[in-house]
Amino acid sequence: MKKRISIFCILISALSYAQVGINTTNPQAVLHVDGAKDNAASGAPTAAQQLNDFVVTSAGNVGIGTANPQKKLEIDANNTSLRITNLPQQISNDQEFMTINNLNGDVVATRYVYTTSITIQPGANGTVTIPATAAIPNGMLVIKSNNTCGVNMITNFIYSDISLGYATAIAGNVVGTSTIGPIPGGGSGSGVWTVKFPSVAACSTGNGTQFDYTVSKPTASSYLIVNNGNVARTYFLTIFRL
Repeated sequence: MKKRISIFCILISALSYAQVGINTTNPQAVLHVDGAKDNAASGAPTAAQQLNDFVVTSAGNVGIGTANPQKKLEIDANNTSLRITNLPQQISNDQEFMTINNLNGDVVATRYVYTTSITIQPGANGTVTIPATAAIPNGMLVIKSNNTCGVNMITNFIYSDISLGYATAIAGNVVGTSTIGPIPGGGSGSGVWTVKFPSVAACSTGNGTQFDYTVSKPTASSYLIVNNGNVARTYFLTIFRL
């Protein structure tokens, strides 16, 4: 009998207000579930009463712990953690992380890593442009390459906008040396860094200059690389948000 009365009350509420209330006769949205049955019969529920509520608004917004969600999903976690289980693991070159704005609680996807590559012939140059969707204004640039003899070259830079600062470099067991040249074009872009690896062991894919290169930042979203080695070289560029 009680079940029939509850269903009848829900139908009456839906017909009268185009709103469905479960455990409440005072729904605040198209669908409103009062988990603890503690909402008042009239007026808006208090913040404490909303903490156990679930609502779906006419705009399609879902609220958990709030009766007036302003986003597609808004949760008042009431200073407790959220739990998501059994997510698939993913390993890829380009990663985005979910970040939260502590001021308003907005959660967005933030790009932290972006990787690309370019192959440049000896004595030639090439430009790598970072797409707007992967823009990281400030961070670390890592340039890597390798040869068929198993030697890996890694160079680290710190950048901000068009500023580019050299940090460290190594190729196998050889520490790189760096020099910086003037900003080209009368002040446009970064200084020009030349990185050399003296006495790198000769290999079938190049001699001791094989990893030598020059890099600069003409714009905030591009890198210009000059291959100063004697063989074609593929450079792998990875940028990290700091």
